[in-house]
Amino acid sequence: MPVLVTQAQTSVGRAVARRLRSDGSQVRAFVDYRDAEAAEALRAIGCVVARGALDDEGHLETALEQVHTVVHLGGDPMTPPETVVDDAATVVSAALGAGCRRVIWPSFVGAHAPKRNAYLEACVEVEGLLADAPLESIVVRRALTYGPRDPLTQALASGAAPVEAAEATHSPLYVDDLAMVLVEADRVRGSVGEIAVTVTLTGPTELLLGAFADLLTAPERPAGPAPVLGPIVADLLGQDLVCDGGIVGPTDIPEGLQRLAAE
Repeated sequence: MPVLVTQAQTSVGRAVARRLRSDGSQVRAFVDYRDAEAAEALRAIGCVVARGALDDEGHLETALEQVHTVVHLGGDPMTPPETVVDDAATVVSAALGAGCRRVIWPSFVGAHAPKRNAYLEACVEVEGLLADAPLESIVVRRALTYGPRDPLTQALASGAAPVEAAEATHSPLYVDDLAMVLVEADRVRGSVGEIAVTVTLTGPTELLLGAFADLLTAPERPAGPAPVLGPIVADLLGQDLVCDGGIVGPTDIPEGLQRLAAE
């Protein structure tokens, strides 16, 4: 049965769609209605594409007909917290209406202790929504994720890293490693006995945010003023978001930066 990927125009969305297609899966890509370029790129690799908005439950439900799994990729740190929750609720409602069996969603490391950060609190709310829904769910709490065409990656590369967050420790995760785990989670869907599963995924190297931002800007910073990150994102970046005992992605920082530059 097909897999539907929401926000397929994003960095992680494209990576998930490519990996699913390389495995021979039938992929439906739900793309933001404003992004014609991404829609054509996804059609070119064999995806069936629907363009729309995540708050359009009827359109989503139509796209989800005969779909077993929806990989919902809405809710990255640059998304307003209320939108993170509203979009997830709409996707879950549409999935139930269409008879889907599973939702897979990337949350964020730190959701176990949000420390009054509104984005992490939104992640907690979505995790609870998925755990309470009458369908299978897999939540991947991922570390700070970077990749091509990712808005937060681009902002950090432009010099937007908050000065007060420079000493915070992260385990940056390359987007393809997140895609690999999300796809693998769907592949092993029949072997997991629990209806709601949460796993943690980090990159293989811990480093300070300031050092990571410096690596992203090498060899030279793009021209123009750096964007200003909102207080919620700045606070998130300023937290030490590392953990032990989870899954570790295989792509180290030098390789990730090379692949980022190549794309």
